Amino acid sequence: MSLNLVLFVFGATQHVGIEIGRFSEPVIVPAAIVETLCALSLIWGLWAVFRRPTPSWVIAFTGNLIALTGVLLGIVALAAGRGPRTVSNDNLHRAMLTLVGLSFLALLVARSFPTVGKK
Repeated sequence: MSLNLVLFVFGATQHVGIEIGRFSEPVIVPAAIVETLCALSLIWGLWAVFRRPTPSWVIAFTGNLIALTGVLLGIVALAAGRGPRTVSNDNLHRAMLTLVGLSFLALLVARSFPTVGKK
């Protein structure tokens, strides 16, 4: 989740026109807004995972579900021609989808072992 958080912040930064190193993307303000909301949802999810004494897996799952929805919205919008499309942006979306999937898997596995992380 934390790596995906970094990718969402990176994407949002790119879509407001800030270049990072050799990376630059077209300015797409709606994408920057969605990616910022996704990043905030992942912060919320990470907080829930590390909360003590009992992590809240429902909040972490919901945070990832919001991120998944945001990525799918971006993919559909670009496929419908609603913005300029780049190979790097397509790859970023693929990486985000992969990390959301891995996060869901990790949450499922962690939930299957209720003693993990408890003291």
